[in-house]
Amino acid sequence: MISSTFNSSINTERHAAHYLIIAGNGFDLYHGLETRYCHYRRWLEKRDRPIAVEFGHFDYAKQPYNSKHEEHGFEDALWSNLEESLGIDWDGLCADYIERTYPDISEENPGWDDFWIELEVQLGFIKKLTRRRFREWVESIDVTGVKPRLALPIDAAYITFNYTPTLEYVYDVHPGKILHIHGNVLNDSELLQFGSPDNNPNVIKGVLEGSFRADDFYGSSIEQGLAVVLDRCVDTWKNIRGNYSDLNRFLHCFSSIEKVVIMGNSFNGVDKPYYHDVLAPQLRSAEWVFCEHEHCVERLSEIIVFCYELGIVNYRMTSYAEFESM
Repeated sequence: MISSTFNSSINTERHAAHYLIIAGNGFDLYHGLETRYCHYRRWLEKRDRPIAVEFGHFDYAKQPYNSKHEEHGFEDALWSNLEESLGIDWDGLCADYIERTYPDISEENPGWDDFWIELEVQLGFIKKLTRRRFREWVESIDVTGVKPRLALPIDAAYITFNYTPTLEYVYDVHPGKILHIHGNVLNDSELLQFGSPDNNPNVIKGVLEGSFRADDFYGSSIEQGLAVVLDRCVDTWKNIRGNYSDLNRFLHCFSSIEKVVIMGNSFNGVDKPYYHDVLAPQLRSAEWVFCEHEHCVERLSEIIVFCYELGIVNYRMTSYAEFESM
């Protein structure tokens, strides 16, 4: 991938934009890019296999008890929605590690540091999984040879949940019209937000202190280990609410939005708060167009429920073919 940094600052001038296009991973997949979690897993297995193996056997990840689990096995299901799986049972993890490393004051060396050292060693793979290796994988996704498949409207603003510069490189969209809500890989200094909203370190800290602060060895042993755990929470936290201010400022830059087009974003999953708290309240009167690879009755049912919950009355489902012929 070409290394470049765009000016991602959100300007305060207002511009006319009749379309707001929201791009998710399905947008990149439609253009032939290998951006699924299974592709990341495959990349890891070639370049840093121990990380993939450790996560595949990590007992404290959110358990994917669903149809994929039954059909394909636990590990495949774990990777099928990686960010959801990263909703870690920190309380159970700490309880188990405390039990196996609890200081023994009858010994000459009671093992005061065993808890935090064990956590530091055993959880070391997590930061690599969600930070360094994840960025390296995204950087390896080459969009420079991708051909445009859609005739995107000229008068559009873009919110992308993707880290890739598909809009910039393939469609020559000006960076000022794009909000990379979870980070842009072209900006070397920008964090790529990848993880679970459930790992808020402030919330987890309160839970863990409530569980373990009364222990006699809290100050001498346990507290240091909890600090390690909270560092890993930071490494695996997608701070959705923390992005609301940027999203609001971006929307404020564009007036006259009449149509919201969702292309390949899992609007009903981990990103739903953006729609519920910001997008729907501001753009409820617009027409909402849900662009899918193909018409699907099950998907249409999800759209109907989603729009009902958010008070959106003007909506429809379409396919990418509509935008191929604009």
